[in-house]
Amino acid sequence: MRTLGLAALVLGVLLAAAAVSPWAASVAARVVGHPFTFARVFDRVFEGLLVVALLLAWRPLDLGRPAELGLARAGWGRALGRGLALGAAGLAVGLALCALGGGVVATLRFAAAKTVRKAALGLAAALAVAAGEETLFRGVLLRRVTRDGGAVLGVAVTTVVYAAVHVVRTGGVSGRGGAWAGVARLEALFVPLAAPAAWPPLVGLGLLGILLAAARRRTGSLWTPIGIHAAWVALFRVGRLFFALASRPAWLVGTGWPPFVGGAAAWLAVGVSAWLLRGSRWRARASG
Repeated sequence: MRTLGLAALVLGVLLAAAAVSPWAASVAARVVGHPFTFARVFDRVFEGLLVVALLLAWRPLDLGRPAELGLARAGWGRALGRGLALGAAGLAVGLALCALGGGVVATLRFAAAKTVRKAALGLAAALAVAAGEETLFRGVLLRRVTRDGGAVLGVAVTTVVYAAVHVVRTGGVSGRGGAWAGVARLEALFVPLAAPAAWPPLVGLGLLGILLAAARRRTGSLWTPIGIHAAWVALFRVGRLFFALASRPAWLVGTGWPPFVGGAAAWLAVGVSAWLLRGSRWRARASG
């Protein structure tokens, strides 16, 4: 199955990134003038190598044309807008619950002009991050695994990998050492997955991943989950300009990284978006 080939490709990139990251961290530290953690450098190296590897293996692994990934040009703006609306509606309910519980503190950090500029940049970054991650997870990975193993396996694998990757990226260890030291440090990156503090974010990320996969399959468009995802990223990149999340109550506002995701308010937000998605009349034109 080509899915196994894709898994082998990702594993190879993982090992290559671990081997290269210590040297990349050393070079970056000399250029910038301060050290970087292995985890932070590993993220960037892994993402860059993965993009190159996927482009080289695109045709052999049949990773899909844009239309097959849900990136058809027709109606993309409407689908993106619907996704943004779905995500924003759920988040509005979740944040309202946080506010009622004392978990949101209103704050304006910058002057009006600077706030507008930062908000515009934050929204652009949210769209870019969402487009990249959704193309990988609910585009390439979901399509490939679904074709080889069916819809249930496709959604399950995509959701587990999506949740785990975001929690794994919180690992932080030194960036010094050679290639074998970098490979050995991979274990430290996966340590957060076993920590009880990581379980609530994993649950939240898992629920969000299921919502994004459902949006992809129900609407037949990748633009809808891109919109939902962008709304969540904008919560962190734009929302922080206007309010701050308190650390208590933890069960409501969440703990760890990503913020908010591991609390009951975030789970409610996902539920509201899922309810709105299910109650809509959108239907997939192509679920592949």
